[in-house]
Amino acid sequence: MNDSTRPPATAITTNISLREGVGVGQSFAAWQSKFTSAAAQVSGFLALDIAPAFAGSSDWRIIQRFRSPDALDLWRTSSVRRQLIAELAPMRNPDGAESDDETLHALDPLSCVTEVIMTAVEPGKETVFREWAETIQESQSMFPGYMGTLVQAPVSEEMQYWTTLVRFSNPTQLDAWLGSSDRKQLLERVQPDVASWKSYRMQSPFAGWFPDTGDSRPPAWKQTALVLLVLFPVVMLEIKFLSPLLAGLHVTIATFIGNAISVSVVSWPLMKVAVYFMGWWLTPVTARHWQREARGIGTMVALYVIELAIFMLMFRA
Repeated sequence: MNDSTRPPATAITTNISLREGVGVGQSFAAWQSKFTSAAAQVSGFLALDIAPAFAGSSDWRIIQRFRSPDALDLWRTSSVRRQLIAELAPMRNPDGAESDDETLHALDPLSCVTEVIMTAVEPGKETVFREWAETIQESQSMFPGYMGTLVQAPVSEEMQYWTTLVRFSNPTQLDAWLGSSDRKQLLERVQPDVASWKSYRMQSPFAGWFPDTGDSRPPAWKQTALVLLVLFPVVMLEIKFLSPLLAGLHVTIATFIGNAISVSVVSWPLMKVAVYFMGWWLTPVTARHWQREARGIGTMVALYVIELAIFMLMFRA
């Protein structure tokens, strides 16, 4: 798609590379909360996602979403945003890149655990709630394992609540924040007539296929890689042998039957077998970590190549 046909942007990404130094983390935590609060007050605000490139990274990405190009432009050119970006100067790595880019964004499957918090704010109490939310975001940003926050405004008149996704590296670190005295004290500061909320833990996208042993759930990218390894041959075999048998059916019915068989075969026998044989690589360990990672990745690549070779021969005719 060239520039003349590209749809107007409704989101920008700001890339931040932080310098090393005592106090930078605390300053950036305070800055995050101010930036989120300022963006949320702009008409047309939809969501703001702040996340590091990976756990412990000094490179952060801030995605700002608005309901229309005009609303985005209002925020991008505002004096408030310029001032907040300017406040980052002492925290930035002088050798790091700095850019604002148009982008399409979906929540990345980071190797982390997420608490989803839905908050209903009483009419007329929005300012009080935003001030409180700024404080709690700054506090959680300083806890070990913090992996960023996504804040989304109410999406419709029927769904009048704010959605916040709080991400930490693992369940233990998330639970440490949720059960901390700091958070309890902050929750006590919000009266029931200001806001009420409920929360739940966002599970892994393939939670039913992989064991959950506290901190030892496989990273999302490993789960995805193993699902691809198992699903690909099933789909290829269906194309080869099942599709001709379903050729006389309506495409909707044929697709439904094929998908039902794929999901059933993958969910029960195949994934259990794959997890059993690749369990040594799936579960994170500390001993000989890099050797195990390299051996596991090499094994997966070899299995992919074998599958591709088999089906290229099978479909050669």
